Amino acid sequence: MKDASNFPSKTSPGLVSQTSLMTDPSGDINIKPSRMVLSPVNDRRNFWNRTFSKLDKGSLRGSIFALCASAIGSGVLSLPFVLKLCGMGLGILFICIGAIAACWSMYLIIDASMIAKVKNYSQLANKAGGLKLERLLQINILIYMFGSCISY
Repeated sequence: MKDASNFPSKTSPGLVSQTSLMTDPSGDINIKPSRMVLSPVNDRRNFWNRTFSKLDKGSLRGSIFALCASAIGSGVLSLPFVLKLCGMGLGILFICIGAIAACWSMYLIIDASMIAKVKNYSQLANKAGGLKLERLLQINILIYMFGSCISY
């Protein structure tokens, strides 16, 4: 393992050196010098401080929080409104039907990918429907990503 003093100080034009990242408190990335890189040994905090302290830029907790927020999305936030419109019984029935449909569709996708011996949706779409279906999938993914960025 390299220690923090062995980082190269010369960089390409336009890049920030590793040593300035460690010493510049106003930068986006702040690396604490340590004998072991990425080792939490020098930064032992109790559960309360780890869980409820401020979220720093680029922190692991901040990244996990952002990932959960984007994965949960507005669908979960609209669930109580849908239950109010449908009623408790019909709402629970719709949730169960949605869960069964999600499990069944995931099973079909996994089964098809194992039969076709492919590793991703793009290759599976190409095997199932050719280049046109693969392009349609890619366009749909781009539209979804664009919509997600706009909505958040």
